[in-house]
Amino acid sequence: MKRFILFNSLNDDIIISEVLSYLEEDNYDKHQYILNRLLEKALDLPIDGDLFKMYLCYLVRQDENLFTIKSEKVGNEIDKNLFNIALNDIRVIKRLFDISEEFCTLNDNKISDNDPIFNIFKYNEDINTIGNLLVDFYYKNGAGIMNYYKGFKWDKNKGLIGIENCDPITFDELIGNEMQLKILINNTESFINGELCNNVLLFGDSGTGKSSSVKAILNKYYNKKLRVIELNKKDFMDLNNILSLIKHRGLKFILFLDDLSFEEFEYEYKNMKALIEGGLEVRPKNVLIYATSNRKNLIREGFNDRQGDEIHARETVEEKHSLAERFGVTLTFSVGNQNDYLNTVYKLAEIYNINLPKETLKREAIKWAALSSGRSNRVAKQFIMSVNSLV
Repeated sequence: MKRFILFNSLNDDIIISEVLSYLEEDNYDKHQYILNRLLEKALDLPIDGDLFKMYLCYLVRQDENLFTIKSEKVGNEIDKNLFNIALNDIRVIKRLFDISEEFCTLNDNKISDNDPIFNIFKYNEDINTIGNLLVDFYYKNGAGIMNYYKGFKWDKNKGLIGIENCDPITFDELIGNEMQLKILINNTESFINGELCNNVLLFGDSGTGKSSSVKAILNKYYNKKLRVIELNKKDFMDLNNILSLIKHRGLKFILFLDDLSFEEFEYEYKNMKALIEGGLEVRPKNVLIYATSNRKNLIREGFNDRQGDEIHARETVEEKHSLAERFGVTLTFSVGNQNDYLNTVYKLAEIYNINLPKETLKREAIKWAALSSGRSNRVAKQFIMSVNSLV
């Protein structure tokens, strides 16, 4: 018999089914079976302390159903009938949570009061209160995989895959190109606030902070319901599938196209052109595109493009140039002079607590740049990392 109406994944979970059965039969063999399965789960999942409680909270947190998705989107404006149906499930979940002391506890000192779902069920008895707190959690943090990860990649077979360790870089570490960063931040804030905003192309030399700027955007606005999905050219054929997964969510998504460029024989760019502007289906309001490239004309122009009659050749070239033009904002990132490079080195040295005389930093940084690929921000950070490992 299915005990859960909305949290359907709990119906299909063997551990939950066995625990419910165990409560009715008080069977020692079932207890051992459940214990063994929990120990197996502890190898792969972020659960510690009371294994069953934490496993139950994990399932509640990652479940994507009508209640959790609607909570993510509308918060406390959720339909009351839907909320009342969810309370039936929550009542069973609370019962399971309260009896789980009989199962295994690992690392008792690590029972985490930092897990919000654990705290909701631990410190509250009233089912309505628990329901409202869950609505608030999903609204602020997202439902399912969206509240576990802030960055994602796309897999044609598996769908969205959460990135375990996103680059933690912040804007404090991005020195130079201040005007470009300000425009990018303002555009992102407009997007988050539901105001007018543009797709952005970040163009410029390697190592100038284009990709790092997008990563810093994610770290700055993750807590404001922003998520980033990093896509490769091969993923463009699946754009419709990706959009179908996210366009009705209550979160904002930046599609991050890093180091974007196309060879003359590649035609995936047509899918992206349709998404940015001009397709039958408009881009969802909760989706924006940020792309980086070392090439301002994103599609390499071949010799054959200029062959044939003049009109056809011009149309071919214009079509390829039009992709970059469809981004509402183009930000140019450039490598500064030696003073800019040294200024970046000095500021990064402060951030990473490197206590070396300024003259020493200057002398060694200039040597490093001479042996490297120039005086970009990336080179400055690589120098600081090399010094930091020796200090």
